[in-house]
Amino acid sequence: MASSFANIIRLLNIPGVGPRKTLDLLAHFNSLENIFNSGYADLTRIQGINSKTANAILAPQDDELLAGQERLAEKFDVKIISIWEDAYPELLKEIYDPPIVLFCKGNIDLLNSKSIGMVGTRTPTRYGADVAAKFSKGLTAQGYTVVSGAAKGIDSIVHGTCLENKGDTIAVLGNGVDRVYPAENRNLYNELADQGLLISEFLLGSKPDAPNFPRRNRIISGLASGTVVIEAAERSGSLITAYFALDQNREVFAVPGSILSRQSKGTNQLIKQGAKLVESVEDILEELGDKFQIGKSAGQQELIISADPKEMEILTVLEGMESIQIDDLSLATGQTTFALLGILLQLEMKGLVQQLPGKYFKRK
Repeated sequence: MASSFANIIRLLNIPGVGPRKTLDLLAHFNSLENIFNSGYADLTRIQGINSKTANAILAPQDDELLAGQERLAEKFDVKIISIWEDAYPELLKEIYDPPIVLFCKGNIDLLNSKSIGMVGTRTPTRYGADVAAKFSKGLTAQGYTVVSGAAKGIDSIVHGTCLENKGDTIAVLGNGVDRVYPAENRNLYNELADQGLLISEFLLGSKPDAPNFPRRNRIISGLASGTVVIEAAERSGSLITAYFALDQNREVFAVPGSILSRQSKGTNQLIKQGAKLVESVEDILEELGDKFQIGKSAGQQELIISADPKEMEILTVLEGMESIQIDDLSLATGQTTFALLGILLQLEMKGLVQQLPGKYFKRK
C-alpha cells in the first residue's frame, strides 16, 4: 500500500480524528507525512487534539491493519479514492466535512455524474413504495444517478428500480463495502457492485454500528444536487439526511402523505419547514432547473422523460412546423380547443412549447 494511503488508513483508525480534524491537521502540517513526523507539543497545539489523540497519532504504525486493508481491497476489488484525486466527486468536496477517502466497489465513473438523493422509511406503505419506484424510474430516464443508503424499505426499492430500468445508482453504506447489510440485501448488493456503485468512508471490515449511519447520511446528500424524502417518521434517519442537505445548501424535496400515516409525519413536517412539496418527477426537475428534453434516437422522436400520450400527440403535430393556430391544431388532433389549451399550458410549463400572439403555438 502506497505510503500516502497507509497514512490515511492510520488516521482513519484513530478515534476522534474524523474528516474535519484530518483537514485541520493537514492545514497545519501541510502533508500526511508531517503529521506523523511531528512532536507531541506540536500536535496538542491543534484545537481538538488532546493528549490521548496525540499519543495515538504518534504510536507506531500498525502494519497488520495496513496489510489487512490491502488484502481486503484486493479480494473484493475495492478501489480507494482520496479527496486529492480527480475521480473524487466534486460536489462532495464542497461540504464541511468531506470524507478523506472513499472505498468504492463498482463503477467509479458514477461519482461525478448528475445525481439526486432519494431516501425514506424502512417500513414503507404501498403508497410510499409506489412513489419510490415511480420517481426512481423517471429520474433515471432523465439521466440522473440516484443515490440512496441500501437500507430496507425505500432505499432498496430505489436501488432495485434503477437497476431494473438500466439506470445508474449509488449506494452509500454505513459499514465497510466488503460487508453486506442488511443480510437480506445480498442479491441487491451484488447487482449494485456489477451495475452500479457501492461506496463507504469506513475501513474495510467495519461493522454497521449505529453511529455510522448519520455520518453515512451526510454523504448521500453531499453527492447530490438535491434529496427527495419519501415517507419518514418524526424521528427518522431520512430527516437527518434532509437536514444535512439543507446545511450543505442543497435542495430538499418531500413527498406529501396522509395526516393519518405515521410514515408521513416527517415528510409533512419538512414541507411545513420549507421543503419543496413534490408530486412528480417534473416537480423535482423544475426546481433543479432541468428542462424536459426531446431527443432523437435511430431516427425516431422520443421524450426522454415519460409524457402523457395527448402531450406526445401535440408535440408530434408541432414537430417541423413553424407554428400552428389553436383551431388548426384542434382539427389536426381531434381535440376541442378548450382541452388543447390545458395540455398546451402544461407543455409551456415544461419548456417544450411556446405560445405566440393570436393563439399560435410552436415547438421550442
